[in-house]
Amino acid sequence: MKFWESIGAFYGAKDPSYAWPLALVHLNITLYALTFWLTRPVMPFLTTQLGADAVVFGYLQTVFSFVQLLGAPIIGRLCDTQGAKIALQMCQLATGLSYILLGSAWNIPVLFASQLPTVLMQSMHCSQAFVTDFSSDESRSSALGRLSLSYAVGMALGPMLGGLLSDVIGYHGVAWLAGALMFVPFLANMYSLPAHRPGMEKAKGEGEKGGLQVAECLKVLKIPTCRNLTVFMLMTGLAGQIYHSTFSMAGPSFFKLTAKDLGMFQTMSGVIGLISNTFVVGALEKALSQRSIITLGASILVCTFTAYSFATSFEHLLVIGFVSAFPSMAMYTTVTSMVTRGTPREVSATVIGLGHAARSLCGIVAPTIGGYLYKDQGVPGVGFTCAAIMVAAAVWSQVSQVTVPSAKSKEL
Repeated sequence: MKFWESIGAFYGAKDPSYAWPLALVHLNITLYALTFWLTRPVMPFLTTQLGADAVVFGYLQTVFSFVQLLGAPIIGRLCDTQGAKIALQMCQLATGLSYILLGSAWNIPVLFASQLPTVLMQSMHCSQAFVTDFSSDESRSSALGRLSLSYAVGMALGPMLGGLLSDVIGYHGVAWLAGALMFVPFLANMYSLPAHRPGMEKAKGEGEKGGLQVAECLKVLKIPTCRNLTVFMLMTGLAGQIYHSTFSMAGPSFFKLTAKDLGMFQTMSGVIGLISNTFVVGALEKALSQRSIITLGASILVCTFTAYSFATSFEHLLVIGFVSAFPSMAMYTTVTSMVTRGTPREVSATVIGLGHAARSLCGIVAPTIGGYLYKDQGVPGVGFTCAAIMVAAAVWSQVSQVTVPSAKSKEL
């Protein structure tokens, strides 16, 4: 009993009975991250093997982000009205199907078709909804940070394993393995996760009036904290997506990286993210306000993107990746905490969904922008553009006066 009480306290559970569901949610997100990052180091090489060039790879990322954009608000309302368990089960099946299709791709059309099920690849969203509802207000930030910590565990292991396994079972085999692994948490959740969330009945009653409702999402955006943070996420997301989309092109071509090298780099980022959420985020919140944390994070990323403009070797990338991983993870965790604390609990999953949708929207336009930048200006053009966008984000976090209301009872 004391063991589960300790587990519940660690995960921020507001009641000891929530310890096991929260532990299972953390296991879910670790496996979700593991399978996703298992395929990341092999994706550029798999697409090249099928005859795709850098432009086609950019289009593939745009399709992925577009369907993610469509799915994020859908899953958000589904979590609020039907419960995160049902939503999470749907996400796991769709994610597994996507990886299996990816592993079975024999030409470019099938490769693009493998991205369609990712409309429901929203397991992090569902897990955040669980944590938001089963954690106390006081421990919300640390609870979300530990969820990101569990994601970082999978992110740390996945790229390294993906790079190594690609030499053993091939690029397609890595994708098949990822698809098979996604069915493990599906079976566990079927019998162990609660079907309902606190506050779900109220949201369900509202949802029955009109289903998903774009108006509901727009209504949430009327809350100043949510609106201002969404703009901040759009700017930071655009810079991050431009960098990541072009890095997949620049890694093998400009920096001459192999799948193992990409795996090592991404594993390093995952390990640093794990350390950041374990030690850094909590310490920062004791010393600084949350608004100061996101401003500081954006400012550090201005420096790292500028440094990226001058990078010429794998060693340079390792240093830049090491420094940038800390503020990236700290900002993600802090912003998620701010938007959930600054809005009513019954629409918390919808608010989280808007954040995911904002990042997906950036992912639609970023690969095209990044592709043109990389083609015309190379790595320096990409780095300086991302740095300029992060300057705007840092300024916005100050002039918009992003804060979290002290009262949680504010009505929409």
